[in-house]
This record gives sequence, C-alpha cells and structure tokens, in this order.
Amino acid sequence: MVEGILFEQVEDSRQDWKVKHSISEILMVVMCGVSAGERSIYGIREFARLKEQWLRDVIGLKLPNGLPSYDTVRRVLGMLDPKQFQSVFIRWIEEELDIPVGSYVSLDGKSLRGSGLKEVGIDPLHLLHAYSHELGVVIGQMECSSEKTNEIPIAERLIQILKIKGVIITADAMLCQKEIVKKIAKDNDYILALKGNHPLMEQEVKDFFLSPAPSTRSVHTTFDKGHGRIERRIYTLDTNIGWFEDKKEWKHLAAFGMVESIVTRKGKECREIRYFITSVTDVKQFAKGVRSHWAIENNLHWCLDVLFSDDACTVLDRNAAENLAIIRRIVYNRIKMLSKMDTLSMGKRACIYDDEFRAQILFSC
Repeated sequence: MVEGILFEQVEDSRQDWKVKHSISEILMVVMCGVSAGERSIYGIREFARLKEQWLRDVIGLKLPNGLPSYDTVRRVLGMLDPKQFQSVFIRWIEEELDIPVGSYVSLDGKSLRGSGLKEVGIDPLHLLHAYSHELGVVIGQMECSSEKTNEIPIAERLIQILKIKGVIITADAMLCQKEIVKKIAKDNDYILALKGNHPLMEQEVKDFFLSPAPSTRSVHTTFDKGHGRIERRIYTLDTNIGWFEDKKEWKHLAAFGMVESIVTRKGKECREIRYFITSVTDVKQFAKGVRSHWAIENNLHWCLDVLFSDDACTVLDRNAAENLAIIRRIVYNRIKMLSKMDTLSMGKRACIYDDEFRAQILFSC
C-alpha cells in the first residue's frame, strides 16, 4: 500500500496514552472519502461509516477501536503540521517520479475560496503549486500567507526543496525577481513573464522589440481554431541583449521574448502583447514553455475546482484546510498516474462509484 507507507512517515504529536486511532489509518480514511467525492469532514466520516466493511476487508484497515469520530478526524487534520506533511508528499513524488530533463515545470498560485470568511476577517488559503506538464502532476505546493503578496519568499523555498534539475521553470510576472532567478538558474532554465512590477525594464524591452529586427531575432507562429474563434500566436525571441545594462544581475539571462496573441471572434479582432525574460535561446522551446504555463489553468486549477471541489471545501481551520488540499492533490496525482481512463473526469467518476477501481488507484503500486 503506497499511501499506507507514505502516511506512516507523518509525525504524530499526540500523547500516546490518548491515541485510539493511528494517524496513518485516519489519513487513509480521509483520502478514501476525498477520492469518493466528499469535501467536508462530516462527509468523509459518513463515507467511512457506510464503507466500513470495505475499509476493513479491501483496504486492510484494522480499526481496533472502530471508526475515528468526526471530532477525532477534525482534530488530527488540525494538529498535523502541513509543512511536515508537505515534505513527506514531496519525498514521495521524488521516489515515484522521474522529472524528465528539458521538461517544463510551472510555478503558479491558487486560492481556496471556501477556506475564507470575509465577515470575520479570515482570508482564503493561498497555495503556490509546482506543476510538471509532461507528467501532468503536482510535484509540490506551499502555503502563502495571502494571495499574491507572499509568493516571492515561498517560491524561493519551494524551488530549494524540490531539488529538480535540468528543467525549464515558468512563472508569472509576480515571480520575475532577481533572487528567484538566482535560485532557478542554479540547476535549471527559466521563462518568466515581465510586467509592470519592473516598469523601466518592461519599457526597455518594449522599445527593443519596436526597433528593426536584427539577425538574432527568431519567430515562431502557431494557429488554433475552436470554440468559435481563431487564435494566432506570434512568438519572437531575441538573444541580442548585450545592450541591457542590468543583464549581469539576472543570472543566465540569455534572451528577451515577446508573444503577440491575435484572436478573431465573430469578425472582431483582439490583440494582446506580452513580454518575457528567459535563459533559453530556442524560439520553439520558448513558445512551448509559454503555452504550457497558460495551460495550467485548465490542466490543474480547473480540474481541482470542478472535479475535486477545491473552492467548495469550506473548512476554515488553516492546518486542516491545507492538509485536505494536500490529500486532494495526492488523489489527483494518483488518478493521473495510474488511471487508464480517457479523461481525468472519467477517472474521478470511477473513484466515486467503483470501490474496486478506487482501491486500485489509491493503494496499488
């Protein structure tokens, strides 16, 4: 049982003489409930009550003192240190997966809207994800104190603990910072969006691309058609950046990039231009990285919200909310890694209705 071994590595800070249920069995009960579509602690406990025999006979839980109560599950999820749980999750990913050299990893934040309550001043939990596009799984996540404002130091820590090498890391303009570039460029390449948080640099890059195209400038164009629209993207990369005075302050900076998106819908045309800094020098590699980062909204965030009810989970306790989020991402990863279904939604639906499929996805090697 992969997850049984995983959860056994989680430290239990409870007093031994008070413990009636092992933390491993409690977390396995929670993961089974989450995989079956439950999004509240009450729902998870009800799933366990209805599926107690399945948990004993198929999953192999001993449950010597019966099922953990609602209060026990809530208390354990609240006392469990998410940072320690997250480190166990990352170690599991390192053991289970080999991140391909030259592949793309995106850093992007997501808020869990249901974990906040504006009326009493509780902000939603905000998580920064590291997502492998080639493998289609979350390889790490860390909590930010609030949306956007604290992503920078968290990103530095996340890059450091992931220990990934030889990949291309993409991120939005919020993480276009010299210290983050220094962390990334130690072992990896980067493609980072450039916006108003560096106004002078952004203006210099805009003026540069308005100048006549030198021989160092390469262009790649793609076309997409669907949903009643046609989109043409023109990717331009230029390595002739010796003129940029601050070049040495951005480690391994090799080129500036520009992406012009031209969308035609119902005869109307809309244009958008975005700018990037990057350590890659191949325009097709640059184009794939930019497109991969845009895809994280559909491939990860939309799936977590629609299929795993990320925003609908209204647990307000910070530790419990984050620990449940980690478990949802474990389930997401297991379905992506092991399901032979055509789509993630089909795999998730099978987990809800098919006890045998759920057991295979969650607990088979």
